[in-house]
Amino acid sequence: MDNYNSKYYEPLEQMMAIRHQYMSKILRDHSGQDIYEFFKNKKVLDIGCGTGEFLNNYCGMGAKCLGIDIENNFKSKKKMNFKLINMEANKFLKNCKKKFDVVFLFEFLEHLEEGDKHQLFENLSKNLNRNSYIFISTLNKNLLSKYFAIDIAENILKLLPKKTHDFNLFLSPNKLETICRKYNLNLVNVKGIQYNPILKSFKLSKIDLVNYFGTLKY
Repeated sequence: MDNYNSKYYEPLEQMMAIRHQYMSKILRDHSGQDIYEFFKNKKVLDIGCGTGEFLNNYCGMGAKCLGIDIENNFKSKKKMNFKLINMEANKFLKNCKKKFDVVFLFEFLEHLEEGDKHQLFENLSKNLNRNSYIFISTLNKNLLSKYFAIDIAENILKLLPKKTHDFNLFLSPNKLETICRKYNLNLVNVKGIQYNPILKSFKLSKIDLVNYFGTLKY
């Protein structure tokens, strides 16, 4: 591992269950399939995959999984239908000849400049099979999200290392939709995420002013 920071990865590990819950609901509502049935034989790309542990769960469901991360902090080992690559996302996508059925973009977009966001979705649109899904979690852009994600989480509660986030890179659902329309990606769902710092747990919420999930379809 090159630069592993447990303080950074701990909240991401706490989000694994709520990610799965959110995707389960979306797939049930939009595909009519149970999540375990849906992922069988699907080609899955996890961009910003971190340790690879979350992606590994879907390999266990029968998916063919590939994870990309600019940091080499992988914990999961390479095996049949499961591979992790240490590379910058747009560099990988630009040269990728594969097409995917599902893409994970969890806690990733808020670290990209706007030009890189555009480049990411342009590249992704060329690497997707028809009726594919992109699942996203990111930070809304407003004073409340700045207060909770930076002032509270980083500076007061110290749940994350300082300077994990840059408010200028946060992304509102409206801005996300505007960017994605340009590349023929449809935003079909947005759902808020609420964090309980005492229980160290997340739950789905009607309020999307801070963290939110989004689903894109191609």
